[in-house]
Amino acid sequence: MAGNCFGVESLDARYRIRRAAGSYWLLDMAQSGENYIEPVELNESGARIWELASQGADVLAIAEELAGQYGMDIETVKEDVLQFLAGLEAAGVSIGVK
Repeated sequence: MAGNCFGVESLDARYRIRRAAGSYWLLDMAQSGENYIEPVELNESGARIWELASQGADVLAIAEELAGQYGMDIETVKEDVLQFLAGLEAAGVSIGVK
């Protein structure tokens, strides 16, 4: 995993990724403290998806990159990426990747 994912922000600059205790943590930097939003724990693949999405990649481009990196078929990886994005949505995080 490239080290440049630290501090990568989404398009709206609301979120940042930090690495601690062997995991990546997606932090909501816009919260005021009234309604605390728990950080979302990401694995290395999730952090890479976030990094690529933050650079403007769409689902297909993310899937192509990860499929090449991990030697997997693109359709399986595409489904995994869509599942990951749905999980973020369920946690209240929307990054607008298509």
